Formats: sequence, C-alpha cells, structure tokens
Amino acid sequence: MHKLFFWASILILVMFIVPMSLEACPGCKELDEPISKGFNWSILFLMAMPFTVFGLIGGTVYLHWNGYRLSVIGSRLKKDFLRIRSLLN
Repeated sequence: MHKLFFWASILILVMFIVPMSLEACPGCKELDEPISKGFNWSILFLMAMPFTVFGLIGGTVYLHWNGYRLSVIGSRLKKDFLRIRSLLN
C-alpha cells in the first residue's frame, strides 16, 4: 500500500511540474517566430511525402504496365507529324 501511495504521489508531482517547464505545441506559438515557420514547413513536407512517394511508384508502374501501348502511340504520332510536315513543305 505504501508503494502505491509513493508512486501515485510521484506521478502527481511530475504531472504538476512538467507542464510548467515544457513549451507549447507548434500550433500554439505565434506565427512570426522563426521556429514556428520551420514547424509549419516541416509539417507541410511530412504531409506531402507520402503523396510524392506513392505518386512516383504508381507512375512508374503505370508507365511500365502500359509502356508498349504508349510507345506505339508515340511512333504513330511521329509518323503522322512527319507526313503532315512533308505535305506542308
């Protein structure tokens, strides 16, 4: 019983002391401080990274999956462009 009381009193003491020594979260700071601007940019990059990574992977898979069809379309467009160019000259 004494151990429980001891640890409970330590926990309560820590709960009262720690919040006074810690700073607020980045959202609670003033926007003019350089540290808050850094936090805002870091949050932006952290949110954008999954979309960038999955977009690159998805784009690569899509291009490899449809690579033959895209090359055929590109060669047809090149032939049509050269034919139209020869007609104009």
